[in-house]
Amino acid sequence: MSEEITKTVSLVSPRLTAKKAEALSYVYKTYGEILKEAVDIMHQKGITSWVKAWKELYRYFREKYPDLPSHYIDEAIRDAATRLKSFQKLKKKGLAYTDKPEVKQWTVSCSNKLWKLSFQGVEIATHVGRIRIPLLFHKQFYILYNSGWVLRNSCRWKIKDRKLRLYVFFRKTVTPNTNYTKVIGIDVNENNVTLFTLPDHKAITIVTNHSKIVLGYAYRRKAIQERYAHSLRSLRVALRKLRERNVKKALRDKIASFIAKIAKKENAILVLEKLPKRFQEIVVKRNGLKSFDAHRIMQSAIRGIQKRIVEKALEYGVKVEFVNPKNTSKTCPRCGSSLNLMTGNAQRRGWQPRVLKCKKCSFTHDRDVIAAWNIALKLDVSSMPWGSKGAHDPYVEWLVATMNRKVEAQPLSP
Repeated sequence: MSEEITKTVSLVSPRLTAKKAEALSYVYKTYGEILKEAVDIMHQKGITSWVKAWKELYRYFREKYPDLPSHYIDEAIRDAATRLKSFQKLKKKGLAYTDKPEVKQWTVSCSNKLWKLSFQGVEIATHVGRIRIPLLFHKQFYILYNSGWVLRNSCRWKIKDRKLRLYVFFRKTVTPNTNYTKVIGIDVNENNVTLFTLPDHKAITIVTNHSKIVLGYAYRRKAIQERYAHSLRSLRVALRKLRERNVKKALRDKIASFIAKIAKKENAILVLEKLPKRFQEIVVKRNGLKSFDAHRIMQSAIRGIQKRIVEKALEYGVKVEFVNPKNTSKTCPRCGSSLNLMTGNAQRRGWQPRVLKCKKCSFTHDRDVIAAWNIALKLDVSSMPWGSKGAHDPYVEWLVATMNRKVEAQPLSP
């Protein structure tokens, strides 16, 4: 079954002239005023349908802002309806922190009649006519543009410090491969991601040491807050220079790309654990963690890594399945008996092997390798002889690799 995937590319303009910046700023601020007022009116009247909202509000805003191109009003009302629907879903789940939706940040949505993109830049409709704005195109844009991705006819933009930031969307239809010949079970942990391939019985542990990154930034952030406690502006500048979010995102992207390429090369299906939402909170509460340890678990990004793996696998045409994670780290993959922990559980200082031993058959291996093996076995592949056969199973080939910011993977001694 074909699926459509979307990627967002951000393009920035050089510093604009005062006249162009003033025209775009007027559209940006007016769009925000319409959006805020539309959200308030729709919330009071209980309207979430875009069609009903348009019938109720279009004429009112058209008379209030006669110089603004009418399609901006359409898009602002549509944006308000989307925000209200999202707020209601969060409220039903008990995740809304306010009584009504608040609009603090926004980008201007443009339909195909409000903008036109070319390699010279972009034309955007304003209250004083169309404005031509040069853009700084980068490598990522050209890669997508020349590799089968289709540019969508809508975009979003905002203006700050007399610079335009344009968000364009590429889409691509892919069909995941269903004629796979191998299964790769993936166990995502705080400090590593472990892969186990069937029927090859090969395992790879990609060491991320995510806990060291999280705790390192936590200690640095605390020191910065103490140092610049007297100056809020200096504090914001110093915290912005940390770039913690960018480092974590780069790590997730590298892991996902690495795994997707392996699955594509091996003609394999990926199998992941189906984890509950907000499961980090469950772990923190169950183990009674506090302070930096609680922060470390909450920032572990296990579901975030899984999500990125799914997105990248789909981009490569690799199929992904989810299975129940119950007892994947407690059951022997060879005989099905329970396992005993031979080494400690602590992962605060980075990845270290955690050895488990079977009570019945004495099979001994790393906990994450066993978990990935069991995850792979949980996929229904009854038509293929990939399961364990007994005490004379093939030797498990295990490779440990570390993922750095600059280097893809550094092989270590197995």
